[in-house]
Amino acid sequence: MHMESLKTGAFEQPGENGVAPRAAIIDGQLVIKHPPGGPYPVIVPCPGLRLVVNGEERSEPTPVNEKDRVEIIVQDERREGYWQVKVTADKQEALLQVKPWVLVRRQVRDLPPARVLYLEVLEQEDFYKPFTLEDLTREIERQGIQYGIDWQACARGLEASTEGTLTIARGQPPVPGKDASVELFFTTQQRVPVAVGEEETVNFRERFRFTAVEAGMVLARKHPAEVGQPGKAVTGEIIVPPEPRDIEMTAGSGAVLSNDGLEIIATIAGRPVARGLKGRVVISVVPALMHPGNVDITSGNISFTGDVMIAGQVEEGMSVEAGGNIYIEGAVSRAMVRAGGLIEVRGNVFSSLLAAGSTVALQQKFGSILARVAAILEQFVAAATQLIHHPSFKKDDLKGGIGPLVLLLLEKKFRDLPAAVELLKKEAHSLPAISMNGLTALMNDLERLVRMPLTINSLKQLEAMLKEIIAWRDEVNTPPQGGADIIIHYALNSTVVATGNIKVIGEGCYHTRLQAGKAVAVHGVFRGGEIQAQGDVYIKELGSRTGTSTKVETRAGAAVTIAHAFENTSIQIGSRQYSFVQEEWGVRLWLDREGNLARRSIPAP
Repeated sequence: MHMESLKTGAFEQPGENGVAPRAAIIDGQLVIKHPPGGPYPVIVPCPGLRLVVNGEERSEPTPVNEKDRVEIIVQDERREGYWQVKVTADKQEALLQVKPWVLVRRQVRDLPPARVLYLEVLEQEDFYKPFTLEDLTREIERQGIQYGIDWQACARGLEASTEGTLTIARGQPPVPGKDASVELFFTTQQRVPVAVGEEETVNFRERFRFTAVEAGMVLARKHPAEVGQPGKAVTGEIIVPPEPRDIEMTAGSGAVLSNDGLEIIATIAGRPVARGLKGRVVISVVPALMHPGNVDITSGNISFTGDVMIAGQVEEGMSVEAGGNIYIEGAVSRAMVRAGGLIEVRGNVFSSLLAAGSTVALQQKFGSILARVAAILEQFVAAATQLIHHPSFKKDDLKGGIGPLVLLLLEKKFRDLPAAVELLKKEAHSLPAISMNGLTALMNDLERLVRMPLTINSLKQLEAMLKEIIAWRDEVNTPPQGGADIIIHYALNSTVVATGNIKVIGEGCYHTRLQAGKAVAVHGVFRGGEIQAQGDVYIKELGSRTGTSTKVETRAGAAVTIAHAFENTSIQIGSRQYSFVQEEWGVRLWLDREGNLARRSIPAP
């Protein structure tokens, strides 16, 4: 584009010498006008073109006159496109990524006369396909894409005027299967709250119902795993869905598995228990013993494997031991009550020992022996399997059963198995915390193995025996969930120990020691004695006006709340101690982040 002189009305505006300096773009041509000797118009270049004045390219605003050789060189632009086909990692989609080629055509915009002329560019974009349908078809074949091709999407990719991604093939995703599950028809809570209306008088004794079942009740139902549906990749391969997880449902003591293996049915009345053990659910029924009167010299001590319910009281010198929960309607006087689960005494406790969760320790010895027998038997079965499948072993020797092989292993390699089985049998009968219901059959099988090995016919018998003893080992050695609680109304000169919480819901405690693995709550008075807890402690009234020494101790991280405290009582939280030197109301104590004793007043009840 070269400079031209053009006489138009717009340029005939007078300046100092009769003509104002002006430049314009008219019909794509640069026109310059100025008075002789200046001043001169200024041209400002813009992106997309080159401004060349007298053979020199300018990028800054440049004054020009009629004698200058001015060139405005328009630059067209070519933007490269691309395309590719990509199969996703799961082979469920084939994606076409496309960006068309673009040719940007430019021309200078016409501009009216101005003393400073800012050049402008007009652009037009022309789009070109980066590939043909034949190119795309060859690429689809090269990548092995053969299923779920969307040819309409392919056509849209050919006509695309903007950069983007289109799905040109879709596979069929596999339908996942459904994991097996076990539906329980009882709550796993030991006690189920009973709703109480707002206008009713709350009687704590009626606030809970203990979970119980009758013989013949269906306790659980297994919903088998459901296999999923296979899918198909865009490349044609069959995609197999993940194998659904199965779960083994086993009947423990007091229950039986139905013939189809899908239901667990109670065989006795009692409290249902469910335990999860590494992909297996064991469902049992803990039997309940109902004692209609007092526990005294006439009845003798009570030792039972399940729950014990006593309608009367436990008298002096007597003991009650249970593997499950113990409920006592009357008082406990100079006696011992020990339970593997919860203890609730609705009468008063005088000079007695109550221990909840203590029978778990009694099971440890039996569990240890059971684990030892299981380990020996596991090695025994492995050795028998290896010998049976060894090429040098003569199969004709076992036509009458594997008894001779079992006898050989007992005599040569596993001489300690008979003694271990005898010890297991003795311990099982001597421990009241262990239920023999269901275990008797296993003990008989083990005794036959070590005493009459020639009667063992097949390897499957040994494997079934091993499976059963492993199930018992896992069940016995699985610690109970949570701690065992104790609930009492009143205690005097007694020791109350629980692995869980201790709740005193009546008048309170006098000269008594409370030891809890979790929290302690005394809704009455606590006068004389001590409280040791691992959780929060709440006491309505602590100590006495006579200054009886009373102590509360808990771990760092717990809080102690006292509604009413007398002097000569002390609180220890972690390593920090606080002593009441005068009567106080509504105090909460805890340790702050720095480990210092913190205190806050709370409203008195």
